Amino acid sequence: MGRASNLAVAGLADLPGPKAGTVAGRCRLGGALRLRSSRLRCLPKAIKVETFVTSTSQILFQPIEIGAMSVRNRIAMAPMTREFAQDGVPGADVVDYYRRRAEGGTGLIITEGMAVNAAGAHDAPIPLFYQPETIDAARAITDAVHAAGAKIAVQLWHVGIQDSLTQLNPDAVRTRPSRVGPSGIAANGGAGGSALDEQGIANTIADYAKAATAAKQAGFDAIEIHGAHGYLPDQFLWARTNKRSDHYGFAQRTRFGCELVRACRAAVGADLPIIWRFSQWKTGDYDARIADTPDELASILRPLAEAGVDAFHCSTRRFWDPAFGGEATTLAGWARKLTGKPVIAVGSVTLEQDFKEGLSEGVGGISESAPRSKDVDDVARLIEAREFDMIAVGRAMIANPDWANLVRDNRVEALRPFTRDMLARLA
Repeated sequence: MGRASNLAVAGLADLPGPKAGTVAGRCRLGGALRLRSSRLRCLPKAIKVETFVTSTSQILFQPIEIGAMSVRNRIAMAPMTREFAQDGVPGADVVDYYRRRAEGGTGLIITEGMAVNAAGAHDAPIPLFYQPETIDAARAITDAVHAAGAKIAVQLWHVGIQDSLTQLNPDAVRTRPSRVGPSGIAANGGAGGSALDEQGIANTIADYAKAATAAKQAGFDAIEIHGAHGYLPDQFLWARTNKRSDHYGFAQRTRFGCELVRACRAAVGADLPIIWRFSQWKTGDYDARIADTPDELASILRPLAEAGVDAFHCSTRRFWDPAFGGEATTLAGWARKLTGKPVIAVGSVTLEQDFKEGLSEGVGGISESAPRSKDVDDVARLIEAREFDMIAVGRAMIANPDWANLVRDNRVEALRPFTRDMLARLA
């Protein structure tokens, strides 16, 4: 870890640092560098290679500003549903759960999704951020995280027409709220609930704005709108679930999201950053796509940026995967290139199995023989290359609350593997 190398992505600005010639073993002419496993792979186009003398720790532990929020390093805790909020209210165990990650060196905590209204709630015990008692309880979370030197964003969540595919907490009591979406169509293409009428859309947007206001009052440093994985905002962006013929239809698919962002911005003012989480994949479907080309991706992300998004959180199966054929650039890299906004990447960091494999097969972590440090070096190189600005760590941070400190201290070999049974408790 900590080799003296840097990737400079064509078209993206370089981090400050001394240039020092070329890297030995440069890819063949016309090639690009893909970083993964224990070797460097050449792919067509995109990335040129230059040398900077910068260690992995120096890169990952540089501060960053997202809007008016200053974060101490480039490491975020990814939002993960945990199903421990009895009656929709996070208790002392949830406070301690986030505190441990902040004390473990994480720069930015992103909470699990918190429902903005009853129709948007998950079928498991998640925080219900429209309840006064939940908003009051959230203050203990933000205070604990701030005391440990980290920043915290609340993820505002409306699941739309989607239920969970996996029960994470075996003791959780599950309910089934009524489901609403753009067209009453579930991710599998079948009927799954009711279509929102225009008044329902207006009410939903107002509920997001109320939740954003509550987030500011509860001491959160930013809000994240969950617009990924087939949840409500994403359902407007996806042809399979948006069959509307009005001005919220697929031809104007960003309208709902843009109105939502503008309403939240009006509610919180200019100083509270708004992060938009997006993905190609949907829960249970890694082949789904909202954009087949960079131009199509630009038609989605640029209007959201213009509406008031300060940063994008790009959720992928694997953070290093190229986004489109013939290009080495990742989806996060394209988001940054197309919008000029800071981007958080996420996807199987220091894990051998992706999200779906890890939850369905029982083990989602690093085997004892895995080259565990390689992901960390790859993340640092891609941050220095301006592919993205931060990395979010999910399951690996469930297993390792001190993930950031272990990386900082060059002790990646001490990372514990993630196993599915860790989801049955908050630790």
